[in-house]
Amino acid sequence: MVKPKRLFMISLLLLMLSGCGMSEELTDWAAEKANDALEVVGGGVQEAIDDLENAEYQDGPFENNLESARAYLLTQLQEKYGMEFTVVGDEDLENYGLFAGATYTCDVAPINAPEQVTTALVSQTMYQDVRDGYAVYFFKEEAETPVLELCETKDYVIDQRISLEMPETARAWTAEDGLERFLSESGAYVKLVLRFTDDLDTETYAEYLYDFLNSIDHLECNLLLQAKANKIYIFHEELNILNGFDASTYTVEDLRQEIEEFLSMGAPQ
Repeated sequence: MVKPKRLFMISLLLLMLSGCGMSEELTDWAAEKANDALEVVGGGVQEAIDDLENAEYQDGPFENNLESARAYLLTQLQEKYGMEFTVVGDEDLENYGLFAGATYTCDVAPINAPEQVTTALVSQTMYQDVRDGYAVYFFKEEAETPVLELCETKDYVIDQRISLEMPETARAWTAEDGLERFLSESGAYVKLVLRFTDDLDTETYAEYLYDFLNSIDHLECNLLLQAKANKIYIFHEELNILNGFDASTYTVEDLRQEIEEFLSMGAPQ
């Protein structure tokens, strides 16, 4: 007979395995513990685990199928932004079991602006209000222009990619909220990829980065700054300009060492 304490622990582990907001690391840990328990109480628990993982959540705002999930998400977006959206790609419907239910993600765009693509997400439980990053299009040009103007003053920047990014959110931002408020409250940042001339030494690249880092204090946005040369990344760092960024913490020597570390690790293409 299985002791009550062990039954409680197994029940807890089954709940963890259902995917209710657990990190991947914690879920893996729970799975390992559940497997240990299986060795003690037998295969019946495995059947229970399988049933929980495959069970469908009841009473959710949409059914566990693409058609229902898609219709629900598009209705949510229309109510949120006052415009009609359509799915443009990358649909995925994942069932996380009896407790967490199904989660649906896809790429969407307004019907009248198909180039304004964003990812959107809803779930049967935790995220019943649609989460998306569409609000970047209200502020994109205004936020990116000062970054582009800075890049154009630097002869060593031979090309750049600039994009305003934000975490997916249920909050309904509007253009009337203003850029300053949006950048300070939404978690948005500008992703900037600098392209340098290929085949230069690391000291030269470090000097380029040192100069650039000492030129960004007037920007009014946070940056995710990356740099590339020879088709690989040689620098990657989040710069919190809105909260006391201090360029004096960088030296050419430190930057050179960081670049060499990137190169030694075979930074992603």
